[in-house]
Amino acid sequence: MNLIKYFFIGIKSIIIFPFLLIKFLLTGLITLITILPHYIITGIKFLFSKKENNNSPQTKNIEKKFIPIIIFSLSIITYLISIFVITRWYVQNERTKNFTNDISSTPILNQETITKDTPDQYKDLTAIIPAESTSQTTVDTNFINVNLNYYIQKNPETVAWIQVNGTKVNYPVVQHSDNNFYLEHDFYQRQTNNGWIFGDYRDNFENFNNNTIIYGHNLINKTMFGSLPNLLDNSHFSNKNNHYIKLSTKNTNSIWQIFSVYKIEPTADYLQAKFNSTAAYQEFLNTITNRSNYDFDLEINYTDKIITLSTCDNTGTKRVAIHAKLINIENK
Repeated sequence: MNLIKYFFIGIKSIIIFPFLLIKFLLTGLITLITILPHYIITGIKFLFSKKENNNSPQTKNIEKKFIPIIIFSLSIITYLISIFVITRWYVQNERTKNFTNDISSTPILNQETITKDTPDQYKDLTAIIPAESTSQTTVDTNFINVNLNYYIQKNPETVAWIQVNGTKVNYPVVQHSDNNFYLEHDFYQRQTNNGWIFGDYRDNFENFNNNTIIYGHNLINKTMFGSLPNLLDNSHFSNKNNHYIKLSTKNTNSIWQIFSVYKIEPTADYLQAKFNSTAAYQEFLNTITNRSNYDFDLEINYTDKIITLSTCDNTGTKRVAIHAKLINIENK
């Protein structure tokens, strides 16, 4: 009975909440319009009466009201700032969501399978799946082939398109001369706290570094990299399709297979892009592989190139890192 009771209370709260929000908003605005002029006039009288006669009964009466005037004024300022912040947050999220829906509906031009002839170092070592795993015998290892010229016309800093299987990540990637700009600007370079998906300024999207790094905010509405923390759930990888990241640049299409996923305290040690020696690179690969929450059982060594996706966890206090190695690439 209690469960049913709480269920109906929850439904009632969901219905009533929008009306209460509108009610309090209107009440605040009416109060602001009707009462604020009175306190402004009282404050002006206090300032002028202070100069004329500090000991008059009228001045003392106004002095008693002066503290409430200050408190009321601060309350109004706080109210207005709150309305501004909430409105700005809502507009920015709607703008991001609308653009996300728009670009997500853009058709992929071509899809080609991984069965093309490629160098051995890019072949998927785990592509052969046991026959008894019938639910996972068909793995989506197709290229995505996006015509980036359309997006480059909108933003010349567009360098790639990224798609992460099993998540909502399906966006154009941009790159600036620093790693700060797109933390606070969207794809159209308009200022927003939502930012955009962007490549590290050290990345080379033509030839790829040892470690190609891509960043994005973890947003509450699950846009940008907001769905990446889902990869921390080991059950996510029971579906083999969710092991792949796909990238389309101006001149190449590529497929990357995930070999490490983990959450870590804020650090830059997994964000190294280039290495002075094969030994240093192999040590780096060993470190990030051993951190993984999930055992992918995928061979990785210094001959491989990798991609790193970095975002915040759901608390905003730690970082989520996803590493994948290049298994297939083609020229457009």
